[in-house]
Amino acid sequence: MSYAKLRTINVNEKTEKKGNLTYLSWVYCVDELLLADESATWDFPEPKYYGETVMVFCNVTAFGKTMKMQLPVMDNRNNAITNPDSRKISDATMRCLAKCIACFGIGLYIFAGQD
Repeated sequence: MSYAKLRTINVNEKTEKKGNLTYLSWVYCVDELLLADESATWDFPEPKYYGETVMVFCNVTAFGKTMKMQLPVMDNRNNAITNPDSRKISDATMRCLAKCIACFGIGLYIFAGQD
């Protein structure tokens, strides 16, 4: 399936608001990805620590290519969290998965304006 086709998938009914940000749960991202490419895989390289903050990483392979993404462990205002616990790191890792899947086109429009 092409990027042009994947980017037309409307996931608005599956999003939720947290503060002023819109989120698409990783569950819906994975579901849409596997419907389009059932052989898709992903992995999570080790997080990196920058002082007291943490960056998480994800690699997704689908449609014969691998996309890579990173995401800091953040609060609901997109500020890096100092000394995040395992739950915060886990949540950020799964958000990173959703963001990486978006690079294939699924829900990419949700991230517009968040940089």
